Amino acid sequence: MQSLVEQLGLELLSGHETAASPVRWVHCTELADPTPWLRGGELLLTAGAHLADARSQRGLIDVLAANDIAGLGFGVGLAHDTMPQALVRQARKHELPLFEVPTEMPFIAITERVYAQLLDERHELLQRSLAGEVLAEALAGGLTPDELRLRLRPFRIGESVTVLVFSARGREAPWLERVGAVSSLEKLLRRERVDGLVAVSKGMLCAVIDGDASPDPVGLARQLRAELGEMLGDVAAAASRPAPSRLLRLSFQEARYALDAARRKGNREVGSWEDLGAVRLLLSLQDDELLRGWWRGVLGPIEREEGEYGDELLRSLDVFIEHNGHWERAAAALYCHRHTLRYRIKRIEQLLDRDLGNAAERVECWLALRGRELTR
Repeated sequence: MQSLVEQLGLELLSGHETAASPVRWVHCTELADPTPWLRGGELLLTAGAHLADARSQRGLIDVLAANDIAGLGFGVGLAHDTMPQALVRQARKHELPLFEVPTEMPFIAITERVYAQLLDERHELLQRSLAGEVLAEALAGGLTPDELRLRLRPFRIGESVTVLVFSARGREAPWLERVGAVSSLEKLLRRERVDGLVAVSKGMLCAVIDGDASPDPVGLARQLRAELGEMLGDVAAAASRPAPSRLLRLSFQEARYALDAARRKGNREVGSWEDLGAVRLLLSLQDDELLRGWWRGVLGPIEREEGEYGDELLRSLDVFIEHNGHWERAAAALYCHRHTLRYRIKRIEQLLDRDLGNAAERVECWLALRGRELTR
C-alpha cells in the first residue's frame, strides 16, 4: 500500500504502521457496507456518496477495519469537497490506511496501477519459483550439461557460473523467505548489474551468477554481505571460483564448504576456495563416480549392514569427529546420552574395522563423509 500511494504521488493520512500489508485486489464502491462481497486484502475506492454525516463515516471505517480491508482511497470533488474529518479520525483510531484521491485523478488510473503491480508481483513469484526448481534439480544431479545450460539461459547465465552463499547465524530457510531475503538480494544484484538466479537452498541464501559478471566474486560477496547484514544481522558469506556451468553442483559445494570454513574461523568476512583445506582434494577430482566408489569403500559397511539405521550412525560419526572425539559435547549435539554415543561409535568401529582413537583413521572417515555429501 505504501509503495502504491507513493507511486501515485499521493500521501497517506493514516495507517502508516499497517501500510506494508499487501493489496490483494482493488474495488470501487458506494455501498454503506461492501464487506459481504469482499474477502479481505482489497483496496477500496469511494467518492463517499453514502457518507452524509459523521456517524456513517465512522461506521464505514469500523466495518472495513473489522474485515481486514487493506485500505481506503477517498475521492474528493464530487460528493465531498474536502476529506471528512470524522473519517480521518476514525481511520487513525483503527490504523487503517487512508489516502485522498484528488478530483483530477480518476479511479481507473489507480485500478490500472494496482493491476500492473499485481502482475509484476506474480511474475516475480513465478521467476522465484523457477529459480528454486532449477537450483534444486542442478544440485540433485538431475540435469544433463545441455539441459542445465538451457535452464540457466533465462537468468542470463552463460557458459560459466559463480555461486555466492549467505547464511544468518542460527537461522533457517523459512526465516530467510519470510523476511524477504531473496527479493533483497535480487535487488542488490540488479543494482550491481549482475545477472543470475537467487533461491534458498539447504538453509542458505544462494545466488548463481554468470561467471563473467564479476571479476572479483569474493569482493562482491563481501559487499553484499555487508548490506544483507543490515537486515539479517550476523551474516556469513562465501563465494566459489568461476567454473563451467556444467559444474554448477561442484561450485555450490565449493561455496558451501567455504562458508562452513569461514564460520569456523570466526574472523573471516567471506569464505573462499583458499579456506577449504583438505576438501580441495575431493572437489578437485570432478568425477562423481570415482569419488563415490572411494567413500563407499570406506563407509559402505555401515550402509550395507545397518540399513536405515546407518544414516544415524553416519551422523553420529560425523558429529563425533567434528567435536574431536569429545564424548560430552558430541552427545549433546546429537541430543543423546554419552553411553548411547559410545555404543554407536563402538558399532561403527566394528563395521569399519577401524580404531577411531587413531587420528589418521578419523581423518579418512571425515574425508569419506565429505565425499558422500558431495556425491548425494
